[in-house]
Amino acid sequence: MSRDILALDFYGKSVVAALASLDENTDTLRIRHVVHHKSDAFAGAFVRERATAQDELSRIFAQMSEYTERTPSVIVGVRGSFLSFRRSTGFTYTESRNHIIRESDIDNAIHESLPKDLDDSLEVVDILPLSYTIDDQSGATDPVGMYGYCLGVETFVSYGVRTHLINLKSVLTACGCEDFQWIPSSIALGEMALTSSEKSSSLLIDLGENSTSALLYHKNSLLEAWEIPFGLDRIAEGISDQLQNDYVTALEVLRNYEPDPIMDEVLEEAAKPVLKALHKEFVQSLTYIQHSPSQLILCGQGAFPVLQKALKSLLGTRKARLCAFDKLISDCSVDFPKYDGVLALLQYAVMREQNQLGMSQVKEEGLLGKLFGKLGFNVF
Repeated sequence: MSRDILALDFYGKSVVAALASLDENTDTLRIRHVVHHKSDAFAGAFVRERATAQDELSRIFAQMSEYTERTPSVIVGVRGSFLSFRRSTGFTYTESRNHIIRESDIDNAIHESLPKDLDDSLEVVDILPLSYTIDDQSGATDPVGMYGYCLGVETFVSYGVRTHLINLKSVLTACGCEDFQWIPSSIALGEMALTSSEKSSSLLIDLGENSTSALLYHKNSLLEAWEIPFGLDRIAEGISDQLQNDYVTALEVLRNYEPDPIMDEVLEEAAKPVLKALHKEFVQSLTYIQHSPSQLILCGQGAFPVLQKALKSLLGTRKARLCAFDKLISDCSVDFPKYDGVLALLQYAVMREQNQLGMSQVKEEGLLGKLFGKLGFNVF
């Protein structure tokens, strides 16, 4: 038995979409079709012009429908400086010290991790459980079936400005997409692009055309995330100055970049102010200073070898590499950095479904499922 999943990554001034089939008997994910659609109607997940956004998204849905006869589950990857993140902790107390922890207990603990003082202008987009504590013993990854009285959970909570999310949801609904799951694209990238050993001390940077996302990992735990409102657009300005070209031409040069000694020199020089600005964003965080990463993973449209080398030197990491999803089964070409986010979204959504967000494989009605319904997205 198989079913289809459609992922949408709102990436800068474009929408990247991928349709995949999941064979539930073998857990095999096959990429059927991908689309990279340039659009000035979006700036990340922020809707700039509603009517145009609706028309362009409808065309993407129509194009994808040619590759499937089934209604797919939909994953919506959100990006942009309207997102914010926070680590949090929640606790729940069970009926007795000999209580067997159930999925509903985990749901309660996760629900308690949501800050009670959340600003009315913000809405929870995603809750990622990181680890569990049972009666002061930390480090549990799946406590279902274990005995305990006090269950604690560390979570990584993503928030978004409510009005921006409502606007994007209204466009999706107008296109006939009423059921979908929000996921921050950067979270999906961090969880799927990094190996277990890399999560011991890594910084993932997704350098896009108009924005940059970054995640800091330490001791296999996600510590901090950033959404920064600039990216290749500023590098294009530097290239324009050096080559005496107009900005649009410089941006097109970046989009069609191929390694070349002369172009690499121009790109490296143009990128210096941007990379320094990124570094400044990171070092303003006490968490970053305390847990300076030893590895760098660069992904997204700006995943160029010359920028990887420059960032490695600037950040002082011991290792650096470009992101790669080269083990996917695909009916089309997906080996372009601009597809990193949407490919991560597909794999991450399947992984979370299979792991029940870190909970038991046993299906059980719990508070978390109801909570997700209130947040505006559905669990498969």
